[in-house]
Amino acid sequence: VFARGRLGLAMRLGCRLGGARPARLLCARRLSTSGLPSPLPPLPPSQPTAAAGAESALAPAAPGLLGLPSIYLELSKAKLSGLVVMTTGAGHLLAQLPLDPLLLGATLSGTFLCAASANTLNQVIEIPRDARMARTAKRPLPSGRISPAHALAFATTTGGAGVGTLLALTNPTTAALGAATIGLYAGVYTPLKPVTHYNTWVGAVVGAVPPLMGWTAAGGELLSPEAALLSGALFLWQIPHFLALAWMYRADYAAGGYEMLPRRDPTGERTAAVCLEYSCYLTALPFAVWASGLTGCMFAVESLAFNGVMLAAAARFVLAPPNARVQQAQYARRLFFASLGYLPLFFGCLLLHQQSNRHAATEDEEVAAPEAARARLREAGRQYCLHEQLEAPSLCPKGAADEVAAVAHEVAAGAAAGLAGSRQTQPPS
Repeated sequence: VFARGRLGLAMRLGCRLGGARPARLLCARRLSTSGLPSPLPPLPPSQPTAAAGAESALAPAAPGLLGLPSIYLELSKAKLSGLVVMTTGAGHLLAQLPLDPLLLGATLSGTFLCAASANTLNQVIEIPRDARMARTAKRPLPSGRISPAHALAFATTTGGAGVGTLLALTNPTTAALGAATIGLYAGVYTPLKPVTHYNTWVGAVVGAVPPLMGWTAAGGELLSPEAALLSGALFLWQIPHFLALAWMYRADYAAGGYEMLPRRDPTGERTAAVCLEYSCYLTALPFAVWASGLTGCMFAVESLAFNGVMLAAAARFVLAPPNARVQQAQYARRLFFASLGYLPLFFGCLLLHQQSNRHAATEDEEVAAPEAARARLREAGRQYCLHEQLEAPSLCPKGAADEVAAVAHEVAAGAAAGLAGSRQTQPPS
C-alpha cells in the first residue's frame, strides 16, 4: 500500500511539473482511465512476505531427532550432573577395593539418570519463572524448543531408569537414596525457592546425598564416619558456591521471584559473611578427618593450599566496600570459580591419603595393586617436599604432626590410666 501510494504521488507530480513527453503521456493515460496508479503485481504464492518470514522465524520449531540429544542434555544440566557423578565416584572409590567395573558403572549411570530426572522436573515446575530470567530464558522449556509434556515424559523415564538400575545392580539402600534425591529436589527444594532463602540450605542437604550413594553402593555403612565425612564436605561446600552464584545473578533471581539471601541483603555484607563462615568450616574439616584416623596428616597439611584459596576469595568478598557492586560481583565470581576447583582437589587428596581401606587387610593381589600405586604416589610426593630436599626432616609438617599425635595419645592414655586407678582406690560405699 505504501509503495503504491508513493508511485501515484510521483506520477501526479510528474504531470504537474512537466518533464519528458512520454512520461506526461503515460501519466495522463493512467489518470484518465482510473484516476489511480495501476496496482503492483501480486507476489507469487511460493514467495512469502517479509512479515510472514519474521513471524515464522520467531515461532518455535519442533525438535528433530538430531536435536533431541542436545535438548535432553540441557534439561539434565549435564555439567552439574557430571559434578554429581564425580562425587558419587569418589564415595565409591573410598569404600571399595578392588573395583568392580560393572558395579561402578551401574552406580554412576544410575546416579546420573536420577540427577537428570530431578533437574528436568525442576525446570518443568519453574517454566514461568525461568522465562523472566535472562540467564534461563533460553532453556529448552521457556524458549519453546520442547513441550512440557515431552520434558515430563523424559523426567519420568530417566527417573524410573535410574532408580531401577540402582535397585537391580547395586542395593536397595542406594536405590532409596536415588529416589529420595529426586523427591527432595523436585518436591521440597524447588517449591521452597520462591518462599524462603533457606532453600539454599535445603538444596545443600539434597546435594550431599550422591556421595553417600557411591559409598553405600560399594557396601559401605550408611551410618559411619566415612559417610558423615562425604556428606558433610558436600553440604559445607555448596553454601559459598551457590551464594556466590546468587550474588552474581541477584537481579535475575529477583526478576524470577526467587527468595535468595542476596535479594534481602542490599549491601552484600551478610552474604559475604556466610560465605566466609562456611569456608572456615571447610578449612577445619580435613583436620577433623585426620584426627578421626580416616586419613593421614598430610591430607590436612595439603588441604591448606586449596582451602587457603577458598578462604582468600571469601575474605576478599567480605572486605569489598559495601554497595560497591562492580567489585562485589568481581570477588563473588572469583569465589565461585575457586569453589569449582575445590572438589576435585579435596577428593583427590582424600583418596590419596586415605588410611588402609577396609578391604585392604586381605592379601588379595587385586587389592594390593591399588595400594602399591597409592604408595608410589606418596613416595613421589615426598621427593618434591622442600623439607626433604633441605635434609631437615624435623621441619617437615608430617613429622611435627606425628609428634603432636603421639603426645596427644600419651596424654589420653595417661588420663585414662589415672581415671581407672582412682576408681580402683575408692572405698566401696
